[in-house]
Parts: sequence; structure tokens; C-alpha cells
Amino acid sequence: MSLTSCLKDPMSPMSRFLTEHLPDVDGLLSDYRKRLARYPAPVHPPTRAGQQPEYRMLGHTIDHRLRISLGAPTGQPIKEGLVRAVIDDGGWPDPDVIDTVQAAGAVLLKELEQYESSDGLPLALDSEREERLVRLCHVASSFEAIFRHVGWVRGNSLGSSRPGATLDEIVDAVPPYVTDDIGQQKALAAHPGPFDGLRQLPAAQRVCGPVFDGSPHVGGADADFILRGQLIDCKATIRPERMGRAELYQLAGYLLLDYSDSYSIESVGLYLSRQGALIDWNVADFLGFMGAQLELPNLRAACRYALTDGAVRHPHRRRTSVDRSPLAHCTASPRHPLWRPGLIHCGYSS
Repeated sequence: MSLTSCLKDPMSPMSRFLTEHLPDVDGLLSDYRKRLARYPAPVHPPTRAGQQPEYRMLGHTIDHRLRISLGAPTGQPIKEGLVRAVIDDGGWPDPDVIDTVQAAGAVLLKELEQYESSDGLPLALDSEREERLVRLCHVASSFEAIFRHVGWVRGNSLGSSRPGATLDEIVDAVPPYVTDDIGQQKALAAHPGPFDGLRQLPAAQRVCGPVFDGSPHVGGADADFILRGQLIDCKATIRPERMGRAELYQLAGYLLLDYSDSYSIESVGLYLSRQGALIDWNVADFLGFMGAQLELPNLRAACRYALTDGAVRHPHRRRTSVDRSPLAHCTASPRHPLWRPGLIHCGYSS
């Protein structure tokens, strides 16, 4: 399980909690769409006729390239993907291909280490080095896909590697449209996007792939960025007008899972990498648009209780005067009653 998986299940504790406590998603969607209209149409991958871009992989690739600009190229998902590559998909790919991919992955991680810098790196290097780096990011995205799926899924391009292939061969097999597409997204990230300025932040204010106190309670949750106290989720969609409840609840989930306020999040936003558009809200406005009746600390306390003690460890225990939600002292609108332990009985333990 993961946060996104939990949100796809309307009966999961996280989905039910968000639906009750942040019920007015339409209010936030309306504001998002109003602001989206100010930006130009998204750029598309420059593919040849009949070529179908791998949009999900392109999204991972621009995310990795932006992380490198911020000085953090090798996240845990890539490293874990290398480990989980031993888990085949019903015999696919062949064991010798898996060995080849794992060997190439170890070389990949070593090469990416050279880009680690507390100062971050420019969004564009010299052309030859930049093309190599983008291709490395794309290969790294395939390892991240293995991590996310807990093993191989047929269609992962790494599975078509020649047994015994080197990293150079695998990198050279990346389609040309990938480097062209990431190039235009990088240009937008610098202007009108905010990343040229964000990479100048002090290292302590640049967090890539943050994991939260509550991440284990949803089977895993790592966001894209927290930069200067702003939680940012990067979306490389060509149809930003279609984004809705799932994407906004994903942002809300990350915000609430930071139980102890470890990252001091003050605002949240969606970065639309194909438009260079950062659409953001301060936390108070974000929660207000979604109909929250409680302040953030109380929402986090209730979320933690819903995902742990009340919902998982004691799913059928009757509530007593000494077994209360941490929100027993709070008040809320009758239309949006507080979460009640007895109503949430299906869940996933950490």
C-alpha cells in the first residue's frame, strides 16, 4: 500500500478521514481552475508520428532532473528499486536480464553521485553532459517504477535490455524525444517557473523526497519537495484541467502525515512542469477552501488517531470516557462531525 493507493480506496481510513474532515474539495478546485486559466497551454513531447510517449516516466524524469538542480539526485526509491529488481513479473524479465539491469543500476547510482552538491546545479549544463544526465534520469525513473510496483511490471523498458548490456547501452536506448521534452520542461522550470530561484536557497531549506511521521501508517508516502517551508507536488500532465480530488487529497495527505510538524510546512502547491506554473496556497487558505472545521494541529492529531490506535488496533472496542479521540475537547460544525472511532473499521497497519 501507499498514500496514493489508500486514496484510490474510498473505504480506507485515510480516504474516509479526508472525506469527513475536508469535504469541500470543489471549493479548492474552483480556485485552482480559475488560476490555471492564467497560464499558457502545456507543452507536449515532440514525438514522431505513431510514437506514444511514456507520460508517467517523463513525469518521473523531470522530477529527478529538478532534484539534481536542488542538489539531491539519488533518492531512496531509486536505490530500493535496484534491490526490488529481483522480483519478476511471472517470469519476466529473464534472470540474466535482471542481473544485467542490477549491475547497470549500481553503476548508475555511482555516476549520479557526482551531481550531489549542497549548492545545487544549474538547470542546463553543457549540451553533451546535459543530454547524458537527462538519459540517466530517465533510466533512474525505471528503477523508481520497480520500487513503486514492488517489483517488475511488464512494459518497463529496462526489461528489454540485452543480457550483458552496459549502462552506456541502456542509456543510449532512451528515445530522443525524452531529452527534447525534458529540455523544454527545464526551460519552463527556470522561467516562468520558480526553480532557478529555489535552487539558490540554503541547503537546509531544500528537501527532496520528504518522508513523514505518518508515512508508515499508509504503507508509504514520500512527497516531491519541501522548499522554504512550501510542500510542492510536481505534475507533468498534459491535461491539468483534469486534475481533481485525488491530487488535492494527496497534497492534504502529505500535510496531515507530518504529525510533529517536522518540516514546518507553511504553504502547499502544485507545480505544473509543462507550463512552468506553481499554483499554491498558504495552509490556512488550503484547509479553508476544503471546508476544514479544525486547525491543522488538531487535524493532524485526529488523522494520527484514525490511522493507528482507534481504527487499527481497536477496531471494535466501544468508546468510553477514558478511551477518547484526542479531539474530544474540540468543537465542530454539526454538518461536519468529528471523526468517531466506531465508524472507521477497515485499515492498514504499519
